Amino acid sequence: MVGGQASAQTTDPTPEEIAEKAYIYGLQQAIYYGQRWTYTQNDSKDNIVYAGLNQFSWVRKQITPDYPVVTPNATTLYGAGFLDLRAGPVVIEVPEITDRYFSVQIMDQYGIFRMIVGSPFNGTRARKYILVPPGWTGNVPADFPTTEIVQWPSLTAYGVVRMAVETGTEAEIKEINGYQDETTITPLADWLSNGKKGIAQADRKIVKGDFLIPDGLPQYQFGQVDKQTAEQYFTLLSVILNDPTMPTLKDSIMEAEMLKQLETFNIGKGLTFDWSKLTADQQTALETGFKAGFDNVRKTLKSNMINMNGWGVVRNDGGFETRWMDRAIIADAAWAAPDKNISHAGAFLFTDSDGNTFDGSNKYTLTFDMNDLPPVTQFWSIPIYSAEGYFVANEINRYTVNSFMLKSGELVAKDGKLVIYIQNEKPSDPDQAKNWLPAPAKGFRFTSRYYGPYAPLVNGTYDMPKVVKVQ
Repeated sequence: MVGGQASAQTTDPTPEEIAEKAYIYGLQQAIYYGQRWTYTQNDSKDNIVYAGLNQFSWVRKQITPDYPVVTPNATTLYGAGFLDLRAGPVVIEVPEITDRYFSVQIMDQYGIFRMIVGSPFNGTRARKYILVPPGWTGNVPADFPTTEIVQWPSLTAYGVVRMAVETGTEAEIKEINGYQDETTITPLADWLSNGKKGIAQADRKIVKGDFLIPDGLPQYQFGQVDKQTAEQYFTLLSVILNDPTMPTLKDSIMEAEMLKQLETFNIGKGLTFDWSKLTADQQTALETGFKAGFDNVRKTLKSNMINMNGWGVVRNDGGFETRWMDRAIIADAAWAAPDKNISHAGAFLFTDSDGNTFDGSNKYTLTFDMNDLPPVTQFWSIPIYSAEGYFVANEINRYTVNSFMLKSGELVAKDGKLVIYIQNEKPSDPDQAKNWLPAPAKGFRFTSRYYGPYAPLVNGTYDMPKVVKVQ
């Protein structure tokens, strides 16, 4: 398998093998670059996540089918944005949140979450954190304990904030919006001049990103991986390797070898990549390797998942510095998902108990034993999506079932069982209608989430129930 774990190279790789390995090596970084453009530079009116630098783009209401993101989760409200550390450290402030799950997670360009904090990790009191870029020579203010000083390896970072939605009432959403307003990203200089306090986003101007935009980036940014061409991908990879905000890893023999091999195509730091100046053989090699890498990632996603009674748990045990295939799989299937399962885990389901793809013309059930619910410290959630991964509108506006609904009595257990009825039409039986999860009229799939998972949900030993077709 090209691009898996580190291994000894007995013969010189072919140009096609270099290209395939480069696809797997750089996919996470390429999507990161495209997402950064989307959040900080694409200020078109139809871009709902544009926020500029050092600002969170907040989802301020429960996600519904009009939200154009693949495999969303309606059980949390999100905030996401890109941090810019070129001018020095940035300060992240989080208010006290004692009534619900919340987390703040910061990722580098390699998909490694180097900061994970929040209610399950370090408590619920108000905190502030400072991210310090490499080479910065100033003094960190005395206000920060060492536990809240993060030495960041690059000049760019991606942050995502999650806050649990338990009931979805207007009052609860308003309360969460208040927490969002109190969560800030502030450059250190501004933080100091504001009396050592974060500045609310409503009081700050949007600062547009100024990163190099390769020709065609708007067409092959994140969400368009399937439409990307070899020329576009390797052009973007060349730009990334010359971006001063995204330095390569220190002392990585494996990465250094990859970068040396890419010089064959004039891709690398200080080099100018021009597709039109490649030989026909070089272009063919890049196209062949690009396709092989793409196919390899998609194939390995399904073959390398842990089988949890038919549900596929993605292997994300960390080590993204060298485990390029694992990194690429997460980037392709669920970009910005954690590199390690310490925060939350997920599992895909594409087929019923008979191995057939789901069809909205059929009826299905998902049955939990009340004495053997998914083992979590926080909550579990099971959304249903179209075959393409989007929520589909339905008459009761229900796109997921979760542990909060069970706790509140919105879902009803009987005889020690929780039976979820999955079908397109509302069940005629009133008891079944209470536990109805509306299915799209055509194909569909699931991506379950487990927040604060116990080991069985990570290693696949939990007996997650299958979805059974009603005969």
